[in-house]
Amino acid sequence: MSSPSEEQQPTHYIGIGASAGGLEALQDLFANTPSDTGVAYIVVQHLSPDYKSMMPELLSRHSTMPIQQVTDSTELLADHIYLMPPRKNMMIADGKLLLTDVVPDNPPPMPIDFFFKSLAQNYAHRAVGIVLSGTGSDGTRGVKALKEAGGMVIVQEPDNAKFDGMPRSAVNTGFADLVLSASEIGASLVKYFQHPFIAGNTPKDYENDDDNQVYDEIFSLLKKQSSINFSQYKASTVARRIERRLSINQLNGLNAYHRLLLESPKELHTLSKELLIGVTRFFRDEAMFDYMQGKVVPELVKGAMARDQSLRIWVAGCSTGEEAYSLAILFKEYIEKEDLDCKVSIFATDVDSNAIAEASTGLYAEDIQFDVNPERLEKYFEPRPGGFQIMRSIRESVIFATHNMLEDPPFSNIDLVTCRNVLIYFQQGAQKRVLSSLFFALRYKGFLWLGPSESMGDLKSHFDQLSERNKLFQKVSNQRVPIGTHPPGLTLPGRPTAQLTMQPFSSSMRSPKPVANGPLSIVQDRLLREFVPSCIVLNENFDAVHVYGDVAQFVRPIGAGKISNNINDMIHEDLSVAVSTALYRCEKCQEDIFYTDVTLSDGEGKNKSIDLAVLYVRSGERDSPVATVSYVLQFQVNQVDQESDERYSTTFDAAESSRQRIMDLEAELVKKQEHLQVTIEELETTNEELQSANEELMSANEELQSTNEELQSVNEELYTVNSEYQEKISQLTELNDDLDSVINATNIGIVFLDESLAIRKFTAVANQYIHLRETDIGRPFHHQSHDLKYDELINDIAHVSNSGEVLEKAVYTKDETAVLVRILPYRNSGGRISRGIVLTLTNISRQRFVEAALEKAQSQLRSVVLEGSEPLALERNRKGIRVMLLEDDDVDQQRMKRMLQSSGRDYEITLCSTIDEAVTCVGNQEFDIWLLDYRLPGGTVGDFLERIGEHSTPGILMSGYVETDLEPGFLEAGVYDFLNKDELTAELLVRSIDFALERKKVQRVIDGEGLTD
Repeated sequence: MSSPSEEQQPTHYIGIGASAGGLEALQDLFANTPSDTGVAYIVVQHLSPDYKSMMPELLSRHSTMPIQQVTDSTELLADHIYLMPPRKNMMIADGKLLLTDVVPDNPPPMPIDFFFKSLAQNYAHRAVGIVLSGTGSDGTRGVKALKEAGGMVIVQEPDNAKFDGMPRSAVNTGFADLVLSASEIGASLVKYFQHPFIAGNTPKDYENDDDNQVYDEIFSLLKKQSSINFSQYKASTVARRIERRLSINQLNGLNAYHRLLLESPKELHTLSKELLIGVTRFFRDEAMFDYMQGKVVPELVKGAMARDQSLRIWVAGCSTGEEAYSLAILFKEYIEKEDLDCKVSIFATDVDSNAIAEASTGLYAEDIQFDVNPERLEKYFEPRPGGFQIMRSIRESVIFATHNMLEDPPFSNIDLVTCRNVLIYFQQGAQKRVLSSLFFALRYKGFLWLGPSESMGDLKSHFDQLSERNKLFQKVSNQRVPIGTHPPGLTLPGRPTAQLTMQPFSSSMRSPKPVANGPLSIVQDRLLREFVPSCIVLNENFDAVHVYGDVAQFVRPIGAGKISNNINDMIHEDLSVAVSTALYRCEKCQEDIFYTDVTLSDGEGKNKSIDLAVLYVRSGERDSPVATVSYVLQFQVNQVDQESDERYSTTFDAAESSRQRIMDLEAELVKKQEHLQVTIEELETTNEELQSANEELMSANEELQSTNEELQSVNEELYTVNSEYQEKISQLTELNDDLDSVINATNIGIVFLDESLAIRKFTAVANQYIHLRETDIGRPFHHQSHDLKYDELINDIAHVSNSGEVLEKAVYTKDETAVLVRILPYRNSGGRISRGIVLTLTNISRQRFVEAALEKAQSQLRSVVLEGSEPLALERNRKGIRVMLLEDDDVDQQRMKRMLQSSGRDYEITLCSTIDEAVTCVGNQEFDIWLLDYRLPGGTVGDFLERIGEHSTPGILMSGYVETDLEPGFLEAGVYDFLNKDELTAELLVRSIDFALERKKVQRVIDGEGLTD
């Protein structure tokens, strides 16, 4: 097959997704869409695999465009409608539609998502996705893919749809460009395609010297609205998205759009959202995540454990958080599988505060089940109404914050940075700045993960590329790379650099850097050295965080190996009991503790007596949940003349204190053990019950979920089938009404009997002969009375039912009306004879009347001929026959005149159009024959005959009306024959005239006037 010509190729490709209730929506859409838009329409539906769809036939009544059922490799042409077949998934590539079989035993098929993703991937901004009526969420993920590629999305107004599941789910993504009723979509598409920017006819005055200034003003509005400087984004991307908004809003220039942005905050928000392109999903690019799981995750975890530090990850441009949570799940799986003890901290940042707020909740729609495998979904997600929520332990491992990579400072000491599909939207200078920030953030041998279309640029020499396909890099240089200065005006006054609360570093013992070198700072340092005793500041875990003075004599020497800053590991052996006891009492009582005369050996055989104090320091209110507790461990060597404050201090007896401490600890331990045992037993019992109940619930839930999915799929298919059947029934009802009208117009009585000879249906005319009512349907026919003089009617019906023969009889009714009764076997659509019966009753009184008149004339003629003394002279070739034609229709006048003139006879024809003209003509001259129309202006031929009175001229009546409209007394008034205009021929007309003239002669003989004229 040859490829379509350039004129036949579509300018755009429109994917239309519909499910339950979609037939009506599709009819409304195409009924209001012109057939010359130059685009291709591809309809994707949920179809039953066991049902042959009538969609092409049903849609053809609402559109003049050719409608085609798709086969594999169907080439797309402009102004055509293509329908996806059942049991298939469909994709588009190179102007062709490709079909694949649906894989059985998989999750419910999502053919709309499948096609939309293919459409977005292949045609980007030339793609349009339309979501119509349906249940579920099919199409939602496809809508996101279309928006990411720059396509257009139109959704049917949920309140206008028969089933609002699919439209509402698509609207909730926030990516719908237009939300319209099905009947409005066609007109909007036409306006969109005819817009100069879409049609390729950009106005000449669009590009001018003021454009850059207008762009700057638009960027300024966006920055005020979202605090984002979009001037650093790629000009082509920004321009294309602004032009698309121009097309949707039917505006012709930047100035007009700038005015709209000034007047419409909603449009400003929409443009900002479009430029941010916040599209992502769980485990996006599954092959890349598999590579991470196999190669990178183990190495990162082992490296962090070797350093005895937590693993730090930064997800830059996290959007709504799916990728950050995906990494959290990946690391948690590995740590649990290897039974390791490693803390993972993930910092997820994005410039969009709305996206960050959404990500923090961890709530996602049901369609994530198609991105997350069932095991992970069950283990790390909790069902919620309308979707799922990430489990609490995963959410707690991820810290979300608003952060602008172009303006805000980066994090530091990061083991893994992911920044995927963000750099491609920045200009080159902005890309370099961001990459420098990411380089600074990474620790040596840290990993950087970019998007498939991104590269390292000038920093390539500072990284090893571990996977070219997966764009994974490892930092191999510690060389300082300047981040780069920000352009003037980038940072808004008063804006915080990063809305992120960082945890304090665990490397304590580090003195804070002075904030200034002024005189006050020097005085403070001198006061601290001279008057503050030697002390160690501890946090709530008894880890040393700061030291004042010289505490070398009170702590142990630092040995080789791992260093711990916990006070119990640092304190001198002689002071360990006193310090631990004091700290225990201080923590328990929440008050300062003072000990005196604590003995400390100086290592040379001499002992010192020191005073020991533990000060309780609490920040914030006592009951505040965010208050922090610190302890100050203070040491002071006693002098001989030093006086101690006996009000608060206690002489420290090491032996007594040790014994008391041991007794307290033992008592507390026994109590804790007893309480723990009881708790464990209760917990085990409860856990067993919960586990059993949970297993049952899980099993039941899986079965219900599977059943629900199957029922939902079947329900959608049944509804689609039902919609098509309803449409077909509507057509059949209309055809049946037409058939009834035709049958009634024939003035023939018809009775339908079933195989048991019960009444199935009848026409109103049948009531004239057989006494039937609507309530008689279903009753045996022999129960009905009738006016026919036909005693063998029931027997004849039974005979036809058994033999299949056709029986026809002419009978009379009780009022002497002649009726032709025909009894026929019923034939079905295949032509086969069933045991049903069709009974027809036709009034043949007119035929009998004519026959009787002819028989009477024939009898009279025979009598004259056989008994008369002279033979009857009939002049068949008589010349100059005078004819008056009374006919009000000019066409019929000329028609009959031509018939008479073409017969070869000599007729003198006088034409009259009204009764008055005819009466005048008859009064002024004689005629041999009258040709009379039945219906005339102001009356009928009866009125004419009545006004003429007694006459001897024979007449022939002509009419297009049925027999019941005529008056039987016309023959007695001199009308000798009746001709139907619809059946009239020249031969029949001449023969009828001859018959009338001959009969007139016979009548004259009968009347005694003789045969000679």
